Amino acid sequence: MSKLKATLGFASLGVLTLGIVTGCGSNSNSSSTSNGAGASSSKPVSLTLGMWSSSPAEKAMVQKQVKGFEKKFPNIHVNIQVINGNYEQQIQTMLAAHTAPDVFYVNSSNAQLYESKGVLMPLEKYMQKDGIKKSDFSSSLLKAFEWKGTLYGIPKDFGTLGLYYNKALLSKAGISSAPTTWTQFQSDAAKLKAKGINPLAMDPSVGRYYPWILDEGGSYYDAKANKVTLTNPKNAAGLNFYLKNAKKKYIVQPKNLGQSNATAVFANKKAAMMVTGAWAVPSLKKLAPNMKYGIAKFPSLNGNDYNLAFTVSYSMSKHTKHPAASAKLLFYMTGDSAEKLEAVDGFAIPSRKSQQAIFSQQHPQEKAFVDGVSNSVSFAFGLHGSNVISAVDNQLPGALDNKETASQMLKKAQSIVQSQQG
Repeated sequence: MSKLKATLGFASLGVLTLGIVTGCGSNSNSSSTSNGAGASSSKPVSLTLGMWSSSPAEKAMVQKQVKGFEKKFPNIHVNIQVINGNYEQQIQTMLAAHTAPDVFYVNSSNAQLYESKGVLMPLEKYMQKDGIKKSDFSSSLLKAFEWKGTLYGIPKDFGTLGLYYNKALLSKAGISSAPTTWTQFQSDAAKLKAKGINPLAMDPSVGRYYPWILDEGGSYYDAKANKVTLTNPKNAAGLNFYLKNAKKKYIVQPKNLGQSNATAVFANKKAAMMVTGAWAVPSLKKLAPNMKYGIAKFPSLNGNDYNLAFTVSYSMSKHTKHPAASAKLLFYMTGDSAEKLEAVDGFAIPSRKSQQAIFSQQHPQEKAFVDGVSNSVSFAFGLHGSNVISAVDNQLPGALDNKETASQMLKKAQSIVQSQQG
């Protein structure tokens, strides 16, 4: 995913669900009667591609990719629609009114809500016709856009978590390399603390600590049962790993160091390490251009090395008037030509395996993020994923301040999510 978009919060969808339910009933089969003119005929077709824009670079990249598409398919014109403000709210309003773009961004954290409401086009038959293979993409990324065995989106790019480390600060504590396990981290953290150096900065969010939940055998969501499982006893073990290290000051909160986020802490050399994604690289180039740092894979815990995959798809509206042409656009934007532009530029990590290798060659410092996808889980928690994220993140400060235990925090968050489900 784009390096800056991943730092943004996820909009709550609870109050908007009704709009999708009531807005997609009358013409649910309208797209199936369209001939999709433009994909193979000479009749001109105009499509709309919907996106957010985290930076001018993102829009410029999409424009470059669309230019390549229009060159290959000169009878298909693509209008790029940048949706500013609350993207999720606006795209849902458009879907309910059947005015959504033909092809548009879908965040993995919200994908299953759209899929379950029948507003996205199933892609399998179009993939078969165009020879698009699922095996060309990382499986964990594809799973983020599946609902009941059907695929509704092709991931365009992704991000995982990595461990950034300041080589000079580690050296001051006699540490020659980044830890590969969290047990080793704790040993290194003690050495850093002894030298008056904050070991690790991390933003207090489920989007950073969740791999520890998975490493301990826990999960906040049971996909098979479609059930939120915050009170699973194993979840407390993973959360306690975070809380105990925070209590020891091995993991520091940015606000306690007068900074707004972990990247700012790391850039100002107020911590030797930080956990975040590749989206921090551009910021570090601006904030700390002379810093010598490395990026290692997210360390393992108890022999497990889970990671999180933050990904965004290109998906197709169920109500597009030109499904065949829209499929051509979707597959081009997630194809080798378009993704190679991202791989070489370094704007984002491509979802296609073939282009991931090119990205790693062009940007070897960021290879750890590519390696992290092999054992990653998509950052999504089912139909009510945004509610889950909000509930656990809003309750986390109390646990970090030792006002409640991990189990108490998770029980309270579970209750909040259940009340929102109605």
